[in-house]
Amino acid sequence: MTNQPNILKINQQSLNQLKTTNMKKTLLLTLALGLASAATLTAGTVEVFITGSTAFRANVYGACKNLFVTPTIYYANAANGGADSGFSSTTASWVMTGTPITALTNVYDPGHINALPSGTTLIIHGLFTGSIQGLATVEGKTNLTFAVASGTQNGLTSAYTTNSPTIGFSDAKSTSTPFAVTTGFNEESCAIQPFVWVASPAAFADGVQNVSWEQAQYGIQTGRIPLASWTGKTNDLNTYVYVAQRTLDSGTRRVETAMANFTFNDTVGSYIWDANTKTNWYAAPAAITQGLTGGNNVSVVGAAGLNNANLAWGPGYVAGGDLRGAVIDGSANNLSIGLLSVSDAKSAKGDGVISSNANWGLVCSFNGYWPTTSGAGIHANTVTNNFSPVTSGFFPAWAEEVFIYSTAQNTISDSKITDSQLGTGATPGTFLGVFNGQNAASPIVGSLDNEIYVSAQSVAGTTAGTYPNTAIRLSDMKTKRDAVGGGMHY
Repeated sequence: MTNQPNILKINQQSLNQLKTTNMKKTLLLTLALGLASAATLTAGTVEVFITGSTAFRANVYGACKNLFVTPTIYYANAANGGADSGFSSTTASWVMTGTPITALTNVYDPGHINALPSGTTLIIHGLFTGSIQGLATVEGKTNLTFAVASGTQNGLTSAYTTNSPTIGFSDAKSTSTPFAVTTGFNEESCAIQPFVWVASPAAFADGVQNVSWEQAQYGIQTGRIPLASWTGKTNDLNTYVYVAQRTLDSGTRRVETAMANFTFNDTVGSYIWDANTKTNWYAAPAAITQGLTGGNNVSVVGAAGLNNANLAWGPGYVAGGDLRGAVIDGSANNLSIGLLSVSDAKSAKGDGVISSNANWGLVCSFNGYWPTTSGAGIHANTVTNNFSPVTSGFFPAWAEEVFIYSTAQNTISDSKITDSQLGTGATPGTFLGVFNGQNAASPIVGSLDNEIYVSAQSVAGTTAGTYPNTAIRLSDMKTKRDAVGGGMHY
C-alpha cells in the first residue's frame, strides 16, 4: 500500500502524456486538412471582372498588363462594348490571361497562404460602361457580358461570358451618387482624374478657346450657350454653342454637374449631333431616344447606346469616345464643347482647322486656367504633362478616381476570386494589394500608381511612358477636398 500513490502519480503522468500526444496529432491533422482545403480553394484559375469608368480605362489597361509575366489579350467587338479594329488601351472591352507576376504570389499573411499560388492562371476581364453603372452593377451583382480568352490573339475574341463584376471604377465618389457604398462593400481611392473642356474645330476657330465658370453653369442647365458670350457680337446672340452631354450614368457628367453645384438628379440640357446629315444639334427628350422622332435621323450617334444605356439613363453619349467623336466632327455647322477626361481629350485634334494631328489640339482653358504648366502648349504636347495647376488647387476640373468591390466574395455565387485573394489595397501580396498598392517612394510594378508614375517619365525622344501621363498619383496632390467638384481654390 505504501507504493500506491506513486503508481497513481505514474498513471496520471502517462495519461497526461497520452492526451498531449493526441492533441498534437489532432492539431497536425487539422492543420494538414486546413492547408489541403486552402490549396483546393486557391489553386487553378483566378478571374477578376472589372467595369466602370471609361475615362480611366487606359490607365487600368496599362496596369493590368503589368500584372502578368506576358499577357495574352483579346478584344470584344463593337456590338459588345469593344471595337472592331484599332485595338489598344482605349478599347472599352477586353480580356487578358497569363501567368501572374511574382508580386501576386508572395506570402502576405500569418497563415503563410499565397494569394495566388505558383501555377495559377490569372484572367482579367475589362468592360468599361461608365462610372455610375460600375457602382450600380457591382453593388447589384448584375450580370454583364465580358470577352473570353479565345479567338485571335491581339484581335477579336471568339466568345463571351456573363458574370457579375468584381471591381467597379468611378470618376465620382459613390457618396455623390445614389449608390453610396454600404455594409459588405469597400471603396478605395486610387488616383486623381483631370478633366478638360474641348471645343469643336469650328467653335475653336470662332474664338471658343476658354470656358468660364458662368458659361459652364449656364450651359449645363440649358444645353447650349450663345456664341455671343465669347465674341461679344450681337449677330451671334442666336448662334449657339452646344454642350455635349454624357448619359446620367457617367462619372464625367457627375464631375461636371458637381463642379456647377448641381445634384445628381438635377436636369441638364441634352442635345445630340446629327452625325449623318451634319447639319445641327437636336434636343434629346425621352421620345427621341425611344423613337428618334422630331426630325432626328436614325443614324444619330448616341441614340440608344450599348445595352440601351440611353433608355435606362436618359439621353446623351454613353462613353467619352462617343462624346469626343461628336464634338470633334469638323463640319462648319458643328459649334460645340464637351467635358472629357485628359486621356480622351488627347486624341481630340484640330481636324485641319487648328494644329492638325496635334495632341490635345482642341483643349480650352477653364476660367483662364490650363490643366498643365504648358498652358496653351498642351495643344502639341508629346511629353510629360506637369499637372501642377491641378495638384496645387488652381484648376478645378478633377476628381478622385475610386473603385468599389464586395468584401464578401466568398458569398457571391459567380465570384472567381476569394476574399483572401482579392484582399485590399492595404494588404500586401493580394490582388488589390498590388493593383492599388500606394508607394510614393518605390511604386509597385503592376499597380495603378506605378502605371501613372511610368507614363510620367516620358521625355522628348524616348518612349519611357506608354503615353504622356493622363492621371495624377494621390501622393502628388498638395490639396484635398471631400467631395466631387467645388470652387477654384482649396
